[in-house]
Amino acid sequence: MLLRGRILAYFAKVKVTETPKIRIGEALKLIKERSKAKFDETIDFQLRLNVDPKHGDQNVRGTCMLPGGLGKNVSIAVLTSNEFNDSALRAGADFVGQEEILKSIKDGTYKFEKLITTQDMLILLKPYARLLGTKGLMPNPKAGTLVLPQELTQAIKGAKAGSIEFRVDSGSNLMVPVGKKSFDDKVILMNIKAFSIALNQKRPTSLKGQLIGEARIKTTMGQPVEVDVSSFDQRNKENDLKDLVY
Repeated sequence: MLLRGRILAYFAKVKVTETPKIRIGEALKLIKERSKAKFDETIDFQLRLNVDPKHGDQNVRGTCMLPGGLGKNVSIAVLTSNEFNDSALRAGADFVGQEEILKSIKDGTYKFEKLITTQDMLILLKPYARLLGTKGLMPNPKAGTLVLPQELTQAIKGAKAGSIEFRVDSGSNLMVPVGKKSFDDKVILMNIKAFSIALNQKRPTSLKGQLIGEARIKTTMGQPVEVDVSSFDQRNKENDLKDLVY
């Protein structure tokens, strides 16, 4: 499930704890200590980028494989030629079959959280492009969900293992899940490191200065805590995560 729809007002409207900006490891411990929820909350990482999404080359978007996963099983539908259905199921797909998937989309009865398709099948989704787009389900090559047949198995396994999509919104904000409250701190920090690397790989060539302007971390129900960007940004050679190996 894409999360960007939940963050449009975070930096503008959400009251932030008055804690000064602190190192990423300390911030993670703090939000866990403050958590009062009785369920296993998601740890969300919020960023404000120094980009202007109105410029095409600064519309930062990409995917990232989180080495520690997300602690959930994502249901995946695969729309492809029937000859690849068996291999898709072996790779971990939950739903296959052109007629079944298209009917479930049309009827609004689909149960999948991610839709992966091969390029030759994209034309079949054209009548549902608007619907799928509003739900964040429309396959896209930048999201790793529109692939060639030979890339299908890897795309499915990646989605199951903890592949996330990130995309800056119109306000230059971006948020991604980096784990669950129950995860060991090291696992969450490894996920943050992997995300930081992936994000910097999408750094616009026209951008001058630092890509990340502000950073916050929070649990699902908790207040966000401001984080010192230099403590995790992989462009800073002295960042706190430099020695983490995954």
